[in-house]
Amino acid sequence: MKRVGIATATAAVAALGLALVLGLLGGTPTGAGDNGDGYRLFCGPGLTPATPTHKASWLGGVVLDFGRGTPCPDPQPSSAAVLFGSVANGDGAFSLLKLGWLYVLLVFLVTLLAAWAVQARGTRRLLFLLPPLLPLLEPAFARLFISTFAEPAGLFGAYTLMLGLSVIAATKAGDGFARLAALVLVAAGGVVGGLAKIGFLPLFVLAALVCAVTAARPGGGRWWAGRLVGPAIAVLLVLEVIAPIRANLGWQERNYADVNAVNVVYTFTLAEVPGSAPRLGLPESAQDSAGHAYYPEGPEALAGSDVLLEDPSTVKHKAWDVLLEHPGVLVHAIGIGLQATLGRSLPYLPDQPWTPVSRPPDGSAPVSGDMGGDATTFQQWLDGMGIPWLPALLVVLGLAAAVVALVRRRHATTRYGIVAGVAVTSALGIAAMAVVGDGYFEIAKHMWLAAYLLDVTALSLCVMVAPIVLRRGRELWHRRRGTGTTVPPAREPEPAAPIS
Repeated sequence: MKRVGIATATAAVAALGLALVLGLLGGTPTGAGDNGDGYRLFCGPGLTPATPTHKASWLGGVVLDFGRGTPCPDPQPSSAAVLFGSVANGDGAFSLLKLGWLYVLLVFLVTLLAAWAVQARGTRRLLFLLPPLLPLLEPAFARLFISTFAEPAGLFGAYTLMLGLSVIAATKAGDGFARLAALVLVAAGGVVGGLAKIGFLPLFVLAALVCAVTAARPGGGRWWAGRLVGPAIAVLLVLEVIAPIRANLGWQERNYADVNAVNVVYTFTLAEVPGSAPRLGLPESAQDSAGHAYYPEGPEALAGSDVLLEDPSTVKHKAWDVLLEHPGVLVHAIGIGLQATLGRSLPYLPDQPWTPVSRPPDGSAPVSGDMGGDATTFQQWLDGMGIPWLPALLVVLGLAAAVVALVRRRHATTRYGIVAGVAVTSALGIAAMAVVGDGYFEIAKHMWLAAYLLDVTALSLCVMVAPIVLRRGRELWHRRRGTGTTVPPAREPEPAAPIS
């Protein structure tokens, strides 16, 4: 009962912190204004923004209230749509605040399970939950829980996945149901996060891989039985998501094939591989429009776009072939995507509720650097970043931490390097999906979830090095006092299991 009580208190603190950040307990709610993507979700339940134009995009504020209209025939297939529909389906008016409370409740539930499981080897290991939790409470991330985007479902899924990984690092296969709870968290996080939008699919892939190599012996079963639990869950995950992934890909192709192709070709391929227009089947004049996106002026403003729009999928695949021939360009683009994680605040999406007097800054959709719709402003935005190399450094350190965790697993804090490794690999996967799928257009928003994962990576590295720093500090303190005493490293009472 003590363990359950501590877990409940921990989960309550996490949920209360999120509710306070979102302004759900008084004050002004904080959310994210619509950029036009919100229709993909709120059209499914037949919601209509409660504004004079019945639109929610580019109004200078977050439209919280919705009325009822006619459901659209082809809403976005997404885990975010399932969560959105769970509170939006019904009659009468709807408020986005209900969605915010749903995410607060979900955060409470997964944190409760993780906090209970992580105590299998002591209450102090609750500290292992801090790296996933603290970034979740950053306003730049939390505010999207009150929005009509698919991103918050991806954030909740990533948080759940990281909680499960933290429990895996803190426990061993013999901890039975605690380790099984960790696998459930990893699996649930991978499904919810990976199916939020196709760009977040790396979350699911890594969740399945983690389950496949993680052992769990609920009820103290035989060792060989413990080796079957994780792989069985991984197989079930793969079988479960085949149909949703195909549905998401089909929906993307039906609705955004031309938009994605234009962005990949003009903002990325032509900009990074000058002179490649003939290889793409485009006139050489298309090079003059390199660096410009589909929005805001439309494809008509881009030279050669008429040829692309006749068969966008074919031209996009040709662009991918060109990129495969220039792997250095692709690596450079992923690096730019990682650098874009520093623009996580997404200032072009307002955070205050919409009112009849709200107005966008210039009365229209912005063309800011973090939107990547114009090569000049985009480069200026990148050049203005204070520490552009920091994300790349976190990637290197995160991957190194994963290697250390796989080679030396004696201590739980060392095993925690797996959390850093999975988080940073997920961020790399999201970066690759973003630039290959939509070029540099709106790269900051597409990399927003990767920014959360890099923050988790940074805090996970702190968990790994904290015991070493503390031990060295105590040794230095004793030397300065002249005692000559050294503090031996802490040891765990049991040997570590194989990769578990």
